[in-house]
Order: sequence, then structure tokens, then C-alpha cells
Amino acid sequence: MVERLQGQLKGVTFVDLDGTMLAANSMHIFMRRLPWMLMRRKAIGAAIGSLWWMTLRCMRIVSHRSMKWHLTKAARHHLHDSDWEDMAESMLLTVNPKVKEYIRTRRDRGCLTYIATAAAEEYALQICRRLGYDGVLATEFTDRLQDYKELSRHAKHEAIERLLQDERLRLESFLTDHTDDLPTAMAYPNLTILVGGPGKTADEYRDAGITRYIS
Repeated sequence: MVERLQGQLKGVTFVDLDGTMLAANSMHIFMRRLPWMLMRRKAIGAAIGSLWWMTLRCMRIVSHRSMKWHLTKAARHHLHDSDWEDMAESMLLTVNPKVKEYIRTRRDRGCLTYIATAAAEEYALQICRRLGYDGVLATEFTDRLQDYKELSRHAKHEAIERLLQDERLRLESFLTDHTDDLPTAMAYPNLTILVGGPGKTADEYRDAGITRYIS
């Protein structure tokens, strides 16, 4: 009975963003482009502030999470919709063609596609729209830094499980390149696909029973 009901549920594929759907790291692109975009919007103080937070991070004085929150806060306050669109377009220049083609084959069979990423929701949503995907699970901005939680590791796994239950979906595949996603991968070893070549990450995934790859 359970297997029959599962077979009737709509299938969904979740794909990580950085290093998976994109060959690059979207945060690095965001960091490179943000000061220039802020200057273009005549937000000089915010542009200088963004460079300051990046410098503190390079010196390991602040955490990645703290820097990311401050940069996102400045971007949300000063950037226009067109700026977020331009940001997404620059990121999509690094799309992994093999992953994109795999997703296309799943969508042609009626499978839904969600991006599941620790990246900021603001530009992840824009990427999703341009790719024509069905939704995004990403890091949501909060007004207070202490409430800011990146959608990574167990938090991502829990968000995926909630969406599957709330929307009555059946996981069809999960694509990632990073060991941060091992909680989800270990819950679905037969449905996980590791993106990338051989290395430490591949070894850890193989030890966890994941043997499907896109390289």
C-alpha cells in the first residue's frame, strides 16, 4: 500500500547550487559584484562597508555567516530588482552543462525541480526563475544576525523533508557536490548523485553508499 501511494506522488529533484548547478561559487561572484553595484546606486558608504566586512572575513576576524548577513543586508537595502537579475545572470554564466542537461531530462518526464542551497534566497530565487524551475529552498534573511541560520547540513535536510511532506512529493533525485549535504545523502543513498570528479568528497560519499556520479 505504501509503495503504491509513493508511486502516485509527484516526483521532485533537488539540486544544490554552488559547485553543482553552478561550476562556480555564487557567494564569490556576489562578493565581487556587490561593491560595484552599490557604487552604481550611489550607496558609497554601503560599498565601503561591504569591502570592510570582506576584509574582516579574509583576516578571519568574523565568521562567514556574519559577513554574509551584513553583505545581504546592504544588498537588500540598496539594490534594485534589476540588480538582482543582473547578479543572477552573471552566476548563470557558470552553469554546469551536464547538470543542466540531467535536470532537463527529469523535467521532460514531469519531475519538479527545486534548488536547495545555503546561498542567499535573494539571488537564488532569481536563478530559479531564469532556469524555469519550480521553487527554491535557500537561506532566508532575518532582521537580527542572531536569528540568521544558513540552510546547510541538517537544516537543509529538514527543509527538504518538510517540503516533501507538505506538498506530498516523492524524492526522485538529489544532486550535490559537498559533504555538507551528507545528512540528506545518507537518508537517500540510492537517490543521491554526486557532482564532480574523484577526491576526498567522492571518497566520503562512496563510504556512505552513494555510487551515482556526474563528472
